[in-house]
Amino acid sequence: GGEPILSMTINLRTVESEIAKSLNDVQENNKGVEIGSYPFFKAGKLGVAIVLRSTDKNKIDKCNLEILNFVKEKKIEIVENN
Repeated sequence: GGEPILSMTINLRTVESEIAKSLNDVQENNKGVEIGSYPFFKAGKLGVAIVLRSTDKNKIDKCNLEILNFVKEKKIEIVENN
């Protein structure tokens, strides 16, 4: 029962240490969203998948925008899902 858990994944071409502080700041601003970061190795390159989970799509969207803002500032490449 209960509301369904919604999720969104953002794949970045970076390492966790490069985004840890910024991601922590986003988490502090978005208590209603569970944020997980998961390193991956694909096509010979390192990356991090950031997964956002919440029952509220608006909260996920707000969190996503905050992440995309710091990604743009740091000039981190977003990896499109294939």
